[in-house]
Amino acid sequence: MRTLIVNVKKMVFSVCFLLFFAYIIWYLSVFLTKTMHLNNKISINNISITWSGFLNFKTIFLSIIIEAIPFILIGVFVSALLQNFVSEEQIKRFLPGSKYSKILLASLMGIIFPVCECGIVPVARRLISKGVPLYSAVTFMLAAPIINPVVASSTAVAFSANPKMVCYRLGLAFFVSFAAGLLVSYFFDSGELRGTIPHSNCDCGCSHDHNHLSNTFADKLVSTLRNACDEFFEMGKYLILGSCLAAFVQTTVSRDVLLNIGQGLWSSIAAMMVFAFGISVCSSADAFIAASFSSHFTTGSLLAFMVFGPMIDVKNVLMMLNAFKLRFVVMLTVIVSLLVIYGAYLFNIVTILG
Repeated sequence: MRTLIVNVKKMVFSVCFLLFFAYIIWYLSVFLTKTMHLNNKISINNISITWSGFLNFKTIFLSIIIEAIPFILIGVFVSALLQNFVSEEQIKRFLPGSKYSKILLASLMGIIFPVCECGIVPVARRLISKGVPLYSAVTFMLAAPIINPVVASSTAVAFSANPKMVCYRLGLAFFVSFAAGLLVSYFFDSGELRGTIPHSNCDCGCSHDHNHLSNTFADKLVSTLRNACDEFFEMGKYLILGSCLAAFVQTTVSRDVLLNIGQGLWSSIAAMMVFAFGISVCSSADAFIAASFSSHFTTGSLLAFMVFGPMIDVKNVLMMLNAFKLRFVVMLTVIVSLLVIYGAYLFNIVTILG
């Protein structure tokens, strides 16, 4: 019980410290804005940096961090629970026999097990370490952040004037995740994990990953908290770096540039995919951003934004690079990109013909 209290305090302290750090940065910026007369810009080596641009960067950066932290915590806790309470034998009994059935099940698991893309990578990595085939875990990693009730509801609200967008989004996400899972099953095996997964040492003095059936519930709970803390810190640094890059993109990329290419069949899709990759918005909120472009962009490009972003974005790629080998991450990004482009282009063609 004493160890349990220590681990709970460690997790709470970590989250509170990160939020306190964000709070300090926020109010420090406000204080500097009020006390320093910068005449709206700073000149450093003849380079002009607007103060409002810096404040915008700071606001976006902190909003992404604060938005993502709850989902990261959910993801690492789910991963730790899988590690300590679910055995490889239980998972294998649950999975269907054929490859196609496994991919189909993984594509639809988000309906009963919704996980945001901010916390999906540690869950997928843990599933692979527990014996789930790579293609099933990757399919789940791609599909679950989109094919779930939360995202469907937010999309319906954002596109209340065009409710078909909900079906279009879920349908395209299913196609991309299922096809990507099939391609992964043909080209990759299960040896694509990078390094080791954080876990606590067992009583026998070793550091390998196995279950002790004699462990009590309290022991497993303590181990779960310890694993969650370790994985939270491991994934957190990549979240911070990805959020920084996403905030930079949102601050520097002009919206007018996107609007100028919004009606091209190919250019609109490419622009919105790049935009989605850069801004790294949570899948439960990205539909509202897509809806704001609906009068200027094609239907296919809006779907590309809402499907590609939750599957492949800056912070997700950085976390995947920590979990998987570089070659696999690059190939998965290429596969998903091509499938999204193909599907979105078909939607553009159908929309124009219709």
